[in-house]
Amino acid sequence: MSARFRPSLDRRNLATFILAWAFLNFFINFDFPATPPLSFKLLRPSLEVWGLLGMLCALAWVGRAARAPIILPMTVVLVFGRLFRLGDVIMPVYFNRPFNLYMDIGYLPGLAHLLAHSFSPARLTLYAALTAVLVAALVWALWRALQTAGAFFRYPAARYGFAGVSLVLALAVGAYQSGRYPVHLPPPATAFAPRLAAEVAFMVNIRDIRHRGLAAVQMAAERIPAYEAPLAGLRGRNVYLFLIESYGQTLFKKPEHWQTFAPSIQWLAATLNRGGYTIYSRYLRSPTFGGASWLAFGTLESGVWLSDQLRYAYLVASRVPPLASYFARAGYRTLSIMPGTTMPWPEGRYFGYQREYHARDLDYRGPAFGFAPMPDQFVLDRVYRREIMPHEGPLFIRYVLVSTHAPFHRQPVYLPDWELVGDGSVYHQLAPVEFPNNWPDLTEATEAYLTAIRYELTVLGHYLTRFAHDDALIIVLGDHQPNAHITGSEAPSLVPVHVICRDASVLAPFRQMGFTPGVVPDDKPPFGGMQDFLPDLLAAFSR
Repeated sequence: MSARFRPSLDRRNLATFILAWAFLNFFINFDFPATPPLSFKLLRPSLEVWGLLGMLCALAWVGRAARAPIILPMTVVLVFGRLFRLGDVIMPVYFNRPFNLYMDIGYLPGLAHLLAHSFSPARLTLYAALTAVLVAALVWALWRALQTAGAFFRYPAARYGFAGVSLVLALAVGAYQSGRYPVHLPPPATAFAPRLAAEVAFMVNIRDIRHRGLAAVQMAAERIPAYEAPLAGLRGRNVYLFLIESYGQTLFKKPEHWQTFAPSIQWLAATLNRGGYTIYSRYLRSPTFGGASWLAFGTLESGVWLSDQLRYAYLVASRVPPLASYFARAGYRTLSIMPGTTMPWPEGRYFGYQREYHARDLDYRGPAFGFAPMPDQFVLDRVYRREIMPHEGPLFIRYVLVSTHAPFHRQPVYLPDWELVGDGSVYHQLAPVEFPNNWPDLTEATEAYLTAIRYELTVLGHYLTRFAHDDALIIVLGDHQPNAHITGSEAPSLVPVHVICRDASVLAPFRQMGFTPGVVPDDKPPFGGMQDFLPDLLAAFSR
């Protein structure tokens, strides 16, 4: 035994090493923001952390000290691992699907935009500062933990002990992989390397994946016939397509949601019926869940199933005719109303609308409401007065409404007197409806979500009955289910679709598409996908 090696020092050093390993292990294994994030999994060794410690041990064995050139790349590996695991946790929790590094990295600007509009400037600045301090503290702690481990391995007994424990761990992992591990015991270790390897394999095969994606887009274009008179069967009646953010099947099928939601949807049905409307409904399968709304209306308007961002990119660069182009050929003026769009959106050119209204084009003078720059009541009022009242020819208007956008924490009040809406300045004088929930935890956001949906149906019901819409065909549907914190992890990606018109004969073709009378859709499978909407609509109303 070395004269420098003292049992008291060794015990203290061992305790410090165990604390350093526990911190590194916790850093990688912590399942934030999953609920509950704390579990026995935190106590199982991370093979990635153990591998880094093994490298420090091996370097110490050959006389190499754990200096900055060694610690720095290890810290980078740990930070990357934490971010990768964060993606692996967030995507199933919020969007009910696996994380894909290649595609989901492109959502970061949108995520930053969402967070920036979900908090007040003061709170956002505070959270940004706290995040910067936390990140700096974590990086420093990682550095110190790795240095501590490197110092521990200077002792021969530490190296031999670590090697022995590593052998035991390797045998346990080998037994688990071979199926000889006791089935009643949890796995002996955790690892994200297999997931990372799968992501690397995806990137390696990206050329083939792109080829299949492009082929799917092209096949979708070929399944729609070349109609001589597309949508001529509508006879020039106005068509309004309302996409309601986060309007999902959970409202009808989850008992605790239906109990609160039922009076709202029943009120809407009664209000529309008194206004002379007939209603048919069904479910459609959305290509997305909890977010990425553009995949939903891209699928709806192109007839191409957009399962991911890659498919969407192929579509907007393609020549697949979008829904608006068919209405334009039928002599319609086509309008896109997207009040939630506050940044440049070059992909929007694909959808081919003759006039686009984004947030800046609506001349709103009131406050924002969370992610929504303006209330949907204002949007409907402004578009009606600016486009519907003065226009004489047929109109096709696609509304992408946003007052029901997560995190639902700040909502406008409904104004019974629509004459007061004006330019939106009145909302400065009205207290918003506020809830304590916000990102990242929406597990307590159900009440806020249901309140937002109630507001949306109230606005829509009064709008359709108080303003002159004559025999317009009205289509109302959700873009996707709300966040999985609200629906639960087993919810399907179904959304309700309602077709509404005062001329009941116009709705007859929808019965052939699986629509049934009333506002509550028939929940008997099979359920069609949003990609069927365009070809079905064209087949029903074209010559």
